[in-house]
Amino acid sequence: MIEKINLTKAASLRDVKAITSFSRSTIYRKIKIAGFPKPIKISDKRVVWDEEQVKKWLNEQANTYIQ
Repeated sequence: MIEKINLTKAASLRDVKAITSFSRSTIYRKIKIAGFPKPIKISDKRVVWDEEQVKKWLNEQANTYIQ
């Protein structure tokens, strides 16, 4: 069964880098080890992220260090 995605706002790698201030390699490393949202493949050569999920992850990480 194919999982349906409800994309609220598509964010390119450039957008994700601007939102998080992470480099490309850090983003992909965090996908592997830190639960960062995975990119969504929208064509053979293009991926995007759900901007809302990226911001939610970032806020969760920030709140971890506030306590």
